[in-house]
Amino acid sequence: MVSRGKSGALRKLGVALVGAAAVATFAAAPGCADDNTMVYVRAIVPPTKGCSYDGTVDANIVTLSWGALDWSCKKEYSANILVANALQRNFSNEQRRTEANRLQVETIEVTAIFPGGTTLAYDLPATAVVEAADATTPGYAIIGVPLLPLGKLDFARIPGTGPIKQVNFEIRVRGTTLGGRTIVTQPFLFPVRIGEGILRAGGDAAAGGTCAGQDFYYNDVTACPNPSL
Repeated sequence: MVSRGKSGALRKLGVALVGAAAVATFAAAPGCADDNTMVYVRAIVPPTKGCSYDGTVDANIVTLSWGALDWSCKKEYSANILVANALQRNFSNEQRRTEANRLQVETIEVTAIFPGGTTLAYDLPATAVVEAADATTPGYAIIGVPLLPLGKLDFARIPGTGPIKQVNFEIRVRGTTLGGRTIVTQPFLFPVRIGEGILRAGGDAAAGGTCAGQDFYYNDVTACPNPSL
């Protein structure tokens, strides 16, 4: 496990492992899926270039266990969602069959859960293709979306008191396989801690880009009006 920043917000992930709790729900379709054929949100990946992810997906990929947003710098939170497709490949050159289990992602369904239990639900358009699994290794794709879009909420209106307020984001991915099956993943819960001046000033200008005001990875918040020290 690798941690960086505060409270171990970052960790390494062995992406070749398929967790037993990673389950997808399927719309009614002919036939049934084996227990080991699943589509699920695996993790949130920190930015490496701007607010997006520009790298490979392997056993050494670093992921976030929670996010941080400095409201004095940034009024939206960008998330890179790692989606896994463990539906088994059925491509066949002999039968001239296309890959029916390739997934076309269409929508990210988000429910923001505020302190006290009130919620705000909204959909985010998304376009990505997640290849089917190869033997025991799922296909992966990273989808960058504004998990908290600009103007969606105001820090002062989030219930609760104190300098930091936590909003839990429940994420579902909706898409359609090339074979016509509609898939909606089980919810993936990702907490984001929001406050003013909560990120330490500094950063790594040589890291190839910044996503100033969020998280702890390749961050540069020196331009923030109220960075914490």
